[in-house]
Amino acid sequence: MRRPLRFLISRGPTREPLDPVRFISNYSTGTMGQALAVEARARGRSVTLGSGPTELPPPRGARAISIERAEDLRQAMRREAPKADVIIMAAAVSDFQPARPARRKLARRGTRRLQLRATPDIIGTLPRRSGQLVVGFALESADAVARARRKLYAKRLDLIVGQTMNGHGSPFGRRPVEAFLLDAGGKARRLGRIPKSRLARLILDEIDRLWYGGLHANREECPTC
Repeated sequence: MRRPLRFLISRGPTREPLDPVRFISNYSTGTMGQALAVEARARGRSVTLGSGPTELPPPRGARAISIERAEDLRQAMRREAPKADVIIMAAAVSDFQPARPARRKLARRGTRRLQLRATPDIIGTLPRRSGQLVVGFALESADAVARARRKLYAKRLDLIVGQTMNGHGSPFGRRPVEAFLLDAGGKARRLGRIPKSRLARLILDEIDRLWYGGLHANREECPTC
């Protein structure tokens, strides 16, 4: 009997401290990562969640690692990545963080100038082993396919899930999203406007196809690993 595939999935936002009581973040709720984890567990996969601040409980049987900052997530993903067969980076990592967070609460007075610096590239710098599948996400407001394709190649991904902001409102939470998939060769499959639960099923279908019938068709799984 072969062991279940081991999934490492990130979900939710990160929070980058401005001072001890304030932070920079985004509107992510973790819904997409949650849908992926639920679908993976329904298919009998082993799931570890790198979970940013979210009110969503982990699916039954999933192991959750709570994180807050992008650096916390980077460390957790680097630690867990070598044990995973499939890595899905669904978290909405804050792109920027204050260059110098204040050690004390900033007083509300006058005008302040905030200096930001980029947060670390997590998925592009993960340690990888032969045979892993790595899936990324790209949310774009313009030239979505072209930008997602550049990210696919730059970060050496096996699959990227693109989402387009096109006037239908925020893509966060339970709202449907305008989505497409890009395979490792950069070929796009447009999915239209789709609920996240349905998108999760299609992503898992594609991962299964790649693992069992495509990139890993000749792979022999260790029955006792």
